[in-house]
Amino acid sequence: MVDAFAYLGDVIAEYQDRVSAEAYLEPMVGRDEQERLGRGRRARFDGYAAITVRDEASAAELAKELDARDDVETAYVEGGPTPPPGPPPVNAGDDPRSGNQGYLDAAPDGIDARWAWGATDGTGIGFVDLEQGWTLNHEDLAAAGITIISGVSQAYHGHGTAVLGEVVAVDNAKGGVGIAPAASARVVSQFRTSSTYSTAAAIISAADAMSPGDVLLLEAQTTAAGSSTTYLPVEVEQAVFDAIRDAVDAGIVVVEAAGNGDNDLDDWTDASGRHLLKVGDADYRDSGAIMVGAGSSAAPHSRLSFSNHGSRIDCYAWGQNVDTTGDGWTGTSTTAYTGSFGGTSGASPIVTGAAVLLQSWQRARSGNPFSPGTVRTWLSSSLNTPSADPATDRIGVMPDLKAIFERIEWNDRFRIDDRYVYWALILFGIINDAPGLIWVPGKGPVPVDPDWRDVAARGRRELVASIAREARAFDGRLTPKQLDRIAEKAFKTLGR
Repeated sequence: MVDAFAYLGDVIAEYQDRVSAEAYLEPMVGRDEQERLGRGRRARFDGYAAITVRDEASAAELAKELDARDDVETAYVEGGPTPPPGPPPVNAGDDPRSGNQGYLDAAPDGIDARWAWGATDGTGIGFVDLEQGWTLNHEDLAAAGITIISGVSQAYHGHGTAVLGEVVAVDNAKGGVGIAPAASARVVSQFRTSSTYSTAAAIISAADAMSPGDVLLLEAQTTAAGSSTTYLPVEVEQAVFDAIRDAVDAGIVVVEAAGNGDNDLDDWTDASGRHLLKVGDADYRDSGAIMVGAGSSAAPHSRLSFSNHGSRIDCYAWGQNVDTTGDGWTGTSTTAYTGSFGGTSGASPIVTGAAVLLQSWQRARSGNPFSPGTVRTWLSSSLNTPSADPATDRIGVMPDLKAIFERIEWNDRFRIDDRYVYWALILFGIINDAPGLIWVPGKGPVPVDPDWRDVAARGRRELVASIAREARAFDGRLTPKQLDRIAEKAFKTLGR
């Protein structure tokens, strides 16, 4: 196997220019599988190896040339992931109002949920909507089997119905389709009884019933005692802040409407004069929630006049012209729809749906969802769609699921795992009889001294890993100047 890897390492080196200097090599059966299966079951695969290159064209070219060699039995391009037989995860074509749901479209218009449906539909992730009332037997929601965790469905039923429709409207032949229609949905009410009301208590109740990776949407806003400012995010109340922080610490992703008060949250102070929502201020506190503002439905998306704004806002989405279930306010009809839902109430479910799809996709591919902090980082990163004038709008970015998924997959190709180490060890001559090469700052590639082999294996691997970590910051082909900087930093890190 060592000889085979050394030979294939030479092949990779020969074709580096053709494969954009990004090939890596790995055994067909990885170390974990070797330990699990034992020698007997994996012996038949010892003659196999896999070479991964940047794109399909490079793979086809390399496979053709390898297959023509007498010393290679066969070489071919392996087929990628394909869906199982049957219909696609989400078929919006038979949902008559789906064409009106522009927030499902590709960026910059929407979050590109339609593209994401090729990979996930929300399966495996719980979603909870916190507000005051819903019509759970609406014709486009009934089959979702939505239940109440606690509290009383008492007010603004049409509003809650509209929110649920954006996220989990059933993929059927009625109305529209939710962003994550296969998510497991529940609700929790701020009305704890018909006469008592508590946002904090509702959050605590919901979090107790949820699992790490699930997504909790806070469809609420508040006013603050001692302040003349109008509607604010609910986390300005201490008990609510603590409840959100507790949920996030438990692994639950919390999405919070920024509120419709047209406030600059950086300027707002509580009764004690503290700037609790101004990032960077000495009094700033981070609940961990993803806070959402409202933008126009037309691209480029501008902040709508009513939306709160400021450095605390992570994301925005459509705050107008949202097509969904219910009448958007107080109605209880089981067949009503609206094309004019909006506000930060309309924007927050869009971001929530994006979070659910991201978590569902990650759980399916790795077995575990992302942490709340990682979800917020991805949804608010510069990969996503900026507003028309970020410096003035100050409502963050609108998630672009295609960009996020593709970047995560790109990053995964450069994880420091066995396949990368194999490739690096071959290039460094560590598992080949011939001396290897190493990139020396200011000199470029130079032969490795034969005594290199006597250096402890751990030290060699630490150097390789250090260089690889630095290389992850660069996309595409690395120039000699970039390699110089990478190697120099890696050597400094190791104190050599």
